[in-house]
Amino acid sequence: MPFKHILLPLDGSSIAEEAIAHAVMLAQNSGAKIHLLHVQNSDEQGIDPVDWRLRRVELRSYLNRLAERISEQGINVAQSVVEGRPAEQIVEYCEEVDIDLIVFTAYGKGGVSRFDFGSTAQKIFSGSGRSFIIVRPGLKPPAQDNMAYRRILVSMDGSSHSEWVACQAASMMRGQEMEMILLQVIAVPEMPRKMPITREEHATREKFVECNRRAGEVYLEEMARQLENGIKVRPMLLVAQNVAECIYATAAEEDVDLIAMSAHDWQTGEHHVTGTVCHTVMSHSNLPVLIFQDLQESQLQALRAGTDACQIRHSTLPVRNEAHR
Repeated sequence: MPFKHILLPLDGSSIAEEAIAHAVMLAQNSGAKIHLLHVQNSDEQGIDPVDWRLRRVELRSYLNRLAERISEQGINVAQSVVEGRPAEQIVEYCEEVDIDLIVFTAYGKGGVSRFDFGSTAQKIFSGSGRSFIIVRPGLKPPAQDNMAYRRILVSMDGSSHSEWVACQAASMMRGQEMEMILLQVIAVPEMPRKMPITREEHATREKFVECNRRAGEVYLEEMARQLENGIKVRPMLLVAQNVAECIYATAAEEDVDLIAMSAHDWQTGEHHVTGTVCHTVMSHSNLPVLIFQDLQESQLQALRAGTDACQIRHSTLPVRNEAHR
C-alpha cells in the first residue's frame, strides 16, 4: 500500500476539519496511521503564560476528542501539540515520523484570500517534499454513508510518473466498488503569432495531434487492461488547448470524488517542486487533488534547504512496458 503514516495538521478551525474525512478514507483504504498535529504559533506576541498553558491543555483535549472519534472507525491515531512556526514544525514532524502523506485544506482559520492557498499550505507542499491532498473547503466529503471514493480520475501523460500514480491508486482502491478514469489530454500545439496560420501549418498541426491521439488510445487501453484487477478502469482521451483546464473541468463533469496525479509531468524541470499542469490543477480545481511525490531523501533535503539540486528519481518508478513505446 502506498501510505503508512498520514499527517493531518489542524489549527482548531472547522475549515481545517473538513480534511478529516479524506484522511479517514485513505487510512481505511491503505491501513495507515493518522497523526493529528496542532502547532501553537510562537510568533504570537503578548500572550499571558498562564493563558498559553491553558490553551495547550484545551488543544490536547480537542485532539483527544478527534482521535477517539477516528479510532472508533478502526484506525490507529496519534496526536501531538508542539510550539513554533506552523509550516516549519509541520515539515519537521514529517521528517521525524517519516510521514508519507499530508492531508490538509487549502485554507485554515485565516480564511480565503486572493491567493490560491493559505500561506501555511503553500509552505507545506513547497517545503515538505511529501505526497499530499489539497481539499477545497466548503465541499461535502464523498459517499459519507460508506466513507469510500466512488470515482477517481488519474491524470496520465505517457510518463513513468503518471503510470506509477495509476498503479498506486489502483493498489489502494483494489477490491472496492469504484471506478478509476485514466484521462490523457492531447495538447493542441500553440502557434502564437499575429497572423492566422496557413493551410499547410494547420494541416501539419492536425496531423501531429492525430498521431498523438491514435498512440494515446492504444496506450490507455493497454494501461487499463493491466490495471483491471478487482476495479473498474475506464480510459478517456481528449484533445484540448489547455491540458490543466481540461483535467479539472472533466473531473467536475464526470462527478469524480478525487483527482490523482504526479507532482511531475513529462515537461517538469528538474528544479521544480511541481509541474505547471499539476500546480494549475490543484490551484483551480474545486475537487480534492491527491499529489504523489517521488523525490529521493537527498533531493528532499535540497528542497528544504532551498537549493536547486532537485532531480526526479526514476529508479523507483516501474519500467514502461515495451507495448507502450
